[in-house]
Amino acid sequence: MRIKALLLVALAGLAGCSQEGATVNQPVKKDGDHTEVLLVNSALVNCTGVAPMKCMQVRHSAQEPWGLFYTGIDGFTFEPGYNYRLKVQVTEVENPPADASSLRYTLLEQLEKNKA
Repeated sequence: MRIKALLLVALAGLAGCSQEGATVNQPVKKDGDHTEVLLVNSALVNCTGVAPMKCMQVRHSAQEPWGLFYTGIDGFTFEPGYNYRLKVQVTEVENPPADASSLRYTLLEQLEKNKA
């Protein structure tokens, strides 16, 4: 019975993994809020968080590979077919739910929007 419980926990952990790409590693400063510039790809892709969903693909520079972005950006409306360059405020969330991000992203400025 104990082995079944461990296997169930392991499978639940693996269910949150996606094979379409890696999660974007966001630099988090110990002192809390900071700003970042994110590049957003032109199409949403299938990903799996708590359940199957669509994710944006983001990166911090053109030299990095695209990573999956599971959370939204407050104040930003994604429009397919465009590449974006966004300046965002990143805020640490105190006591986030277990199935939510510990970071909140808020749009400060849309720096670029280009047809893909």
